Amino acid sequence: MNKRHTAQAIYSSPLGRAQMDNFIIFLFILTLSIGANAKLFKVSDQGNILKHNAKDWSCVLDDQSKLVWEVKKTKKGLQSNQNTYTWFDGKTGVENGEYSRNCNQAQSCNTQSFINALNKNTLCKSINWRLPSEAELKTLLRYGDTEPLINTNFFPNTKSKPYWSSDSVNADIAVDVPFFYGGTQGSDKSFDSYIRAVRNAK
Repeated sequence: MNKRHTAQAIYSSPLGRAQMDNFIIFLFILTLSIGANAKLFKVSDQGNILKHNAKDWSCVLDDQSKLVWEVKKTKKGLQSNQNTYTWFDGKTGVENGEYSRNCNQAQSCNTQSFINALNKNTLCKSINWRLPSEAELKTLLRYGDTEPLINTNFFPNTKSKPYWSSDSVNADIAVDVPFFYGGTQGSDKSFDSYIRAVRNAK
């Protein structure tokens, strides 16, 4: 059966063409959802892989991209989903984080200080946490979902807001990924935005 005959067979369904179109879209989104769930694993603060139905976890392993991601918490602390930071890489950006309205540290509320603190605390028994690239952040996007555009079964407490990437455009602008529409944008490094740290899986 060639492609033309296949299409004719599909649209001869009793559902009708419009309904069949919607059904195909539904199956496509469902397939994406199942595939995304299958490659993700919850990780304890001790670095151990947990059961799929675990209620408490600190990181997520993406077995497809071979990346491990930080998971945000609702309680106050370093991983709080309320914390925001200005962008700083040691050379450009805002070192003192004075424009950040909300962060765990009393000072130096910037991306570099957050990553340093995360490594000092050995989150999930690791010391190689870093700021993700734009491309890495976009692997978390799920366009079939409602906001935030991420698998909230594994990444709860995610804000429908921009998250900083490590990509710098120039001395004043860095790239962030908004989880409310999934594109990318350049933002002033003095802006306070959210962070989700990442590391390479061993």
